[in-house]
Amino acid sequence: MEEKTFSALIPTGVPGLDDILRGGLTEGKMYLLSGSPGTGKTTFSLQFITEGISRGERCLYITVGSAGEDFVALAKACSVFLDPDLFSLHSVQISGDILGGPEQRIFHSAEAEPAGAINDLLTEIRRVRPKRLVIDSMSDLRLLSDDLVSYRRLVLAMRRELGAGDCTVVITNNIGQSELDAHLETICHGVIRLEQVVLGYGPVRRRLLVLKERGRAYRSGWHDFKIEAAGIRVFPALIAGEHRQKARGEQVDSGNKNLDLLFDGGLDRGSTTVIIGASGTGKTTIANLYAVAAARRGEHVAVYLFDETDESYRERAEGLGLGVDSLVNSGLMTLRQINVAEFSRGEFTAMLIREVEENSAQIVVIDTLSGYASAMPDEKYLIIQLHELLTYLCQKGVTTILTVEQHGLFGSLTTEVENVSYLADSILLIRFFELRGEIRRAISVVKRRRGKHEKTIRELTFSAEGIIIGNTLLEMQGVLTGVPILGV
Repeated sequence: MEEKTFSALIPTGVPGLDDILRGGLTEGKMYLLSGSPGTGKTTFSLQFITEGISRGERCLYITVGSAGEDFVALAKACSVFLDPDLFSLHSVQISGDILGGPEQRIFHSAEAEPAGAINDLLTEIRRVRPKRLVIDSMSDLRLLSDDLVSYRRLVLAMRRELGAGDCTVVITNNIGQSELDAHLETICHGVIRLEQVVLGYGPVRRRLLVLKERGRAYRSGWHDFKIEAAGIRVFPALIAGEHRQKARGEQVDSGNKNLDLLFDGGLDRGSTTVIIGASGTGKTTIANLYAVAAARRGEHVAVYLFDETDESYRERAEGLGLGVDSLVNSGLMTLRQINVAEFSRGEFTAMLIREVEENSAQIVVIDTLSGYASAMPDEKYLIIQLHELLTYLCQKGVTTILTVEQHGLFGSLTTEVENVSYLADSILLIRFFELRGEIRRAISVVKRRRGKHEKTIRELTFSAEGIIIGNTLLEMQGVLTGVPILGV
């Protein structure tokens, strides 16, 4: 029978996946969910079934042996009620002869089993007439076939049986490189692959790839996901081009007149500013100055800390008259400490996007870029991903401030600095310099893409009175080297 074509889409029940699939799965089609053990195939199946039950649809879960008990146990652990009026469980039993291997059989499995197990399976499908069907897994059902020909007959028989109705089928399969696996991917309407990546330190990272979807567009490439208590949550990869809007020609001031003069009035709205300096020069304090000023104006601000705790951040800010406690409590500022061992790139990006889309964040501070990079030590395309993120924020009119740490007391460029400098619209450089046996700080704007800026070097001082941007250092040369020459 010719396979029926449907245009309706049904939700998967997996947060984030429908966004990747541009709406969900095509109704009445067969999908393959492949992955190694532990990647979340059964959890995915439970969410798919649960979504169907919540919509009043008949659902059938077909498993091999006693694996159905594991599915029911998982449902209880996730506090999911499998309504018996809508949910059916069918277990395919495989005889001891099949499990013993070809050498233990009197009859070929293709002669012995299809008349039993497979016919019972198809009979159960006809009886239930489900709108959603999960077969978990084809890797186990493959035991019923000794060769490719019999296996193709088995799968095609199932496809013919299901193709005439409106039942949407998800088949799970342990990923492999055999000809049987390739055949299964070929006959299915869509293929979703799950993968887990083990890093040198920290928890396992998981990602998802839509390998195939006939006749429809979808978000290609890998997407991070996480298995939580409530199930799988997918974090779709960011595509900045989908979020274009007209930028506002405004400037963002810091509340410090002399600092704003360095930028000829302030930072540009919707721009990216990188603050570069060695440890202890005051990068975080300058970034916090802009964040606090914006929050006090009523703008929502999001600050992400990769290198220090939020307690130390609050204490240091309070000591300089830039306390953030009241701003955080009022909801004007979001302050998050990021554990670099637990967050994937996709999860962090999704968190940031929620701040922009749901809380209308207008200022975003990432402190530091070095910490952000260390959160993804195995990411080969960090700069490309960062470029996409910064482009998105720019197009949403969000002013982004990145702090970047240099090595050594007087600073030397790191790989992150060299790579990110071309992404920045503005660069603010803070350096230590030695003068008469004392370590001091110098501050200067070395780049502003959208307009002019002051080209002088000024002294930077932190005290109980706050942040002081001093006069231009006219009587010395070589300040940025760390050891200036006086009397020039």
